Amino acid sequence: MNVLSPGSYRNNVEAGQSSCSAAAHLIENRRGQALVEFDFILPIFLFLLLGVIQMIIVGGAALAVNQAAISSARYASLNPNSDEATVNTYMKGTASPLINDTNLHSLVLSPITKPRQTGTSLSVKVTYDLKGKLFLGASFFGVSFPTQVSVTHTMTSE
Repeated sequence: MNVLSPGSYRNNVEAGQSSCSAAAHLIENRRGQALVEFDFILPIFLFLLLGVIQMIIVGGAALAVNQAAISSARYASLNPNSDEATVNTYMKGTASPLINDTNLHSLVLSPITKPRQTGTSLSVKVTYDLKGKLFLGASFFGVSFPTQVSVTHTMTSE
């Protein structure tokens, strides 16, 4: 560190420098120190910020997949004559724009028999591939991110 000690301050005054210029030199050195400290902290902060942004993207996609599974299961329970293709078309039409792309896989509806009897349970499984959303990769400084989100929702047919 290049900080003026009290002895060097005395030497500067004896050498003819004013106390104002010695103090200005001291302030200038502290500004340089702050800049160096900022250079050390900035990459760490940016990596942390990128990790948080990726977590937000993964969480938003998981929430959207969950909502798509709930709405598709409700549609299938209210429409006992609908088959898997019809429920899949409904899901793709109502899914969030966050997940409504080529990474949204076709849903799995069970049981596939139709018409479904009132009171029987039905399950809808919605799967989304997150690889297109992970800009940091599946692992980032020891933190593993899921590469696929899959939600199964069960309802009773009405």
